[in-house]
Amino acid sequence: MTLEPSAPAAPLLIDTDAALDRYLETYPQVAFAADAAVAGIDLSTWQAQGDDAIERSYAVARSLGLPLARLSRLRPDPQAIGLITPEVARQLRAVPLRAHGGMIAVAMEDPGTQHVQGMLDFISRDRVIPMVSTPRDIREGIAHYYDRVEDRNVALQLGIDPESTATEANALDAQRLAKERPVVRIVNALLADAVTRRASDIHLRPGEDGTDVLYRIDDELVPVRQLLRALHPAVVGRIKVLGGMNLAEHRRPQDGRATFALDDGRKVDLRISVLPAVFGESVVVRLLDTDESLWSLEQLGLTAQDRQRLDDVMDSSHGMFLTTGPTGCGKSTTLYAMLLEMRKRRINILTIEDPVEFHIEDIQQMQVNRATGFTFASAMRNFLRHDPDVVMVGEIRDRETADIAVESALTGHLMLSTLHTNTAATTVTRLLDLGVEAYLLRASLLAVMSQRLVRLTCPHCREIETVSAHVRETLGVAADEVFHTGRGCNHCEGLGVYKRQAVYELMVMTPRIRALIVPGAEADAIHDAAIEAGMTTITQAAVRLARSGAISLSEAWRVRAD
Repeated sequence: MTLEPSAPAAPLLIDTDAALDRYLETYPQVAFAADAAVAGIDLSTWQAQGDDAIERSYAVARSLGLPLARLSRLRPDPQAIGLITPEVARQLRAVPLRAHGGMIAVAMEDPGTQHVQGMLDFISRDRVIPMVSTPRDIREGIAHYYDRVEDRNVALQLGIDPESTATEANALDAQRLAKERPVVRIVNALLADAVTRRASDIHLRPGEDGTDVLYRIDDELVPVRQLLRALHPAVVGRIKVLGGMNLAEHRRPQDGRATFALDDGRKVDLRISVLPAVFGESVVVRLLDTDESLWSLEQLGLTAQDRQRLDDVMDSSHGMFLTTGPTGCGKSTTLYAMLLEMRKRRINILTIEDPVEFHIEDIQQMQVNRATGFTFASAMRNFLRHDPDVVMVGEIRDRETADIAVESALTGHLMLSTLHTNTAATTVTRLLDLGVEAYLLRASLLAVMSQRLVRLTCPHCREIETVSAHVRETLGVAADEVFHTGRGCNHCEGLGVYKRQAVYELMVMTPRIRALIVPGAEADAIHDAAIEAGMTTITQAAVRLARSGAISLSEAWRVRAD
C-alpha cells in the first residue's frame, strides 16, 4: 500500500518573549510544530490576530515548516538588532530578534527566498533561525528599531529636537538645513535606492507619527521606511532646493524639476510636486530614468503582423496616428519608440510636450509654457512654418488642438499624438465630439493604438493561480486551463510581479471603417469592423499573455477593455 505524503503541520505562533526563548532553547528538537508539545495555530485563529495577519504569511510559514512571529508583541535584543545594518534590514525586510547559543532568530516576510537566507548566512557567523512575520510587522519593526534610531541621531546632529512636531521651518532654517550633510545624504540615498529598485515615483506622506516613504514599483506603492516627523521639514526643504522651489512657501502647491547624477555617472530627470497637507507638505518625485522608461519598438511586445502595420504608418508621408488609454498606460512610451525609429531617416521631427520627459538627439523638442502663451495649439500653428516631416503633440485636449492636428495631417505631415479614450473605436467618436468634421477625420486618420500596461508575473515565485468561475466565464477561458500568479518574494519586492509590458489593440483604417466615420458614428460598429479587419482587442491580447504564463489571469481581468 502506498502512503500519501502528510500535509504540512500547522505553524507555531510565537507572540511572547518567553515563547521565543523557549523555542530557541529547544531548537532543533521542536523546530517544527509536528514535533512540538504544543499544537500549531490554525488559519482562522491566525487571521483573528488582526487585519495584517494575512493568509499569505500563514501559507509561507506552513509550507516552510517555520513559526509565525508576532514582531509587534516581542522585544528584540539590542545586541541582535546591531548584527545587521539598517540598509540590509530594509533590503531584506528582516528584523533580528534574539541571539542565543550560536543562533540568531530573524523575523522575515519570506524566508524561502535563497537570496535572503544566503545574505543573512554570509553576514552573520551565527546560525540563522528564520521566522515568518507579516509585512506590517516587519515594516513597523524596521521603522522602530532602525529608522527612528538613525533619524534621532541625525536630528541631534542638526540641532533639532527629535520630539518636535513642527510641520514647517522658516526660510532661514530651511535654507540651512537643506545644505546640511546628513539631510543631503538622506535625500540622495532615497533617490539612488529608488532608481536601483526601478521605482517610477517616490512618495513622502507626512502623518501624525512620522513621514511614510513609499516607492511606486511596477505600478504598486511599496512602503520603504518611515522618517522621524522632526526631520520632515528638513528633507522637504532639500527636495525643494533640488527642484528650484520657494523654501518659504508652505501653503500653495509647487512644481519643480531637477537632474540627479548617480554614482555610475548616469543621470535621472526628476519631476517634483509639493502639496500642502494636514501634517506637513506631501511630496511626489517622478523619476525619469532613460534606461527603464525609454523603450524601443522591439520592447513593446508587438506581433509580427502589427509591427508591419506600424512600420507602414511610419512610412506614410502624411496622416495622423494616435495612441490612447488612461493616464500612465504607456502612450508616450509608444510614441517615443516610434520617434527613436524614425529619427534614423533624414527627416525633420518636431515635438511639443508638457513636459518634455526625455531628451532625444536629432529631434527638436519644445515644451509648453502657458505663462507665455506657448500652448499645444500655438506651437502647432508655428510648427507648420518650420518645415517638419513628422510632428508629435503630447496630447489632443481640445477642439483647437484637434483641428490643427487634422490640418497638419492633411497638408503633408505625419502627425503623432495621444488621446484619453478607453478603446481604439471610441477614439473616433471622441474626436467627432471635440468638433472635428467627419470628412476631415476620414481623410486624415491612419491608425489608432489603444493600450494598457500589464504587470508581468515574477518568474522567481510563480505558483498556480486560483481563478473564480465568474472571471473564467467572462474572459472565455475553460475551467481546466491553468494560470500562474506571483506569490511575492524579495526579487519582486514582495509584489509577485516584475516589470511591465504593453497590451494593445491596433485599429488600422480600412475602407469599411472609414465609411463608418460619419456624424453620430457608433463606436460599437467601428469596433466590430476593426475586429473583422484583423484587430486583436486589448482583452484578447491580455488573455493570450495570461495563457502564455507571462501574466496572471487576474491581471488580464484588471486591464480588460470590452
